[in-house]
Amino acid sequence: MPKCEFTVIVPAYNAAGLILPCLQSIMAQSRRDWEAIVIDDGSTDTTAAEAASLGDPRIILVQQENAGVSVARNNGLAMAQGRHVMFLDGDDLLHPTALERLHAGLQARGGAVAAFGTFRKILPSGAPYPGEKPLARHTYPDGDVLEPMLRGNFLANGGHVLIRTEVARRIGGFNPKIRLSEDWEFWCRLAAQGPFAFIGREPEVFSLRVRPGSSSGGLSVDWANHEPCLTAILGNEAIRSRFDEASWASIARSMRATSLWECGRVNFTMRRFAPARRMMLAALRLEPTPKRLVMFAAAALQRRTNRALLSRLRFRDEDLVADAAV
Repeated sequence: MPKCEFTVIVPAYNAAGLILPCLQSIMAQSRRDWEAIVIDDGSTDTTAAEAASLGDPRIILVQQENAGVSVARNNGLAMAQGRHVMFLDGDDLLHPTALERLHAGLQARGGAVAAFGTFRKILPSGAPYPGEKPLARHTYPDGDVLEPMLRGNFLANGGHVLIRTEVARRIGGFNPKIRLSEDWEFWCRLAAQGPFAFIGREPEVFSLRVRPGSSSGGLSVDWANHEPCLTAILGNEAIRSRFDEASWASIARSMRATSLWECGRVNFTMRRFAPARRMMLAALRLEPTPKRLVMFAAAALQRRTNRALLSRLRFRDEDLVADAAV
């Protein structure tokens, strides 16, 4: 029998100075029946010592040789004793009522495999991320989200999602062979198992800390790093069988366009303008959505004026400047 209602799995690599606020946000939850499993993925700083310093018996510290975030999450999943599981990165922050609200949303939808809410972005210092769209203007799918998820990952990461532990285990956790967008591939397999329950826009479930030097950003600039995730999803027969031939062809085209666009967008934010333009144009040729056309025009204007019109196109070096000014 499960020993608690919630297991929050916290993979952490060199998160010194950030792991404490993350764990304190779990300790501040309105629901107290949780455990937190911190998987220190071979950190070379004081991450482990900081996690151990809190002295809360519900916080379990596991140290492993560096093996990557998927292995860390899977090791935590294997240890989880909660009925529900969340994957919270070691530098992010939960809203105090996050677990309570997600659990209520999941319980209200008996057949749902996961519940999720919104998120805010913050700078490394914790200050609000500049130029963010108000939560009230965000839109998310609800219910059977498989097709929307295939066409583009609408989740920031696992920090605003509560999952039934048995289902996360049944689908085998995360694929450690995928270095980039491993969470998207996991969400697609999870969405094939049943509905997702969206709990509403406000307040947010968690705050996502945007760090300019993150590993995912570094990987995203190289198109070759996007291919393994696409190959895994497109080769998943359980997902493919849910759609007719014409629909699957449309979805596959949309998936490739989404990945090309994201690769181009990240290159643009790192001022790598030639590959950014090449990838963005390739995405537009496959799927010229109005949103992408607007962003492409905004990117062209931003390059000329050096002024970001859209939050998603902010240059990463500007985040450092904004954070230093706080």
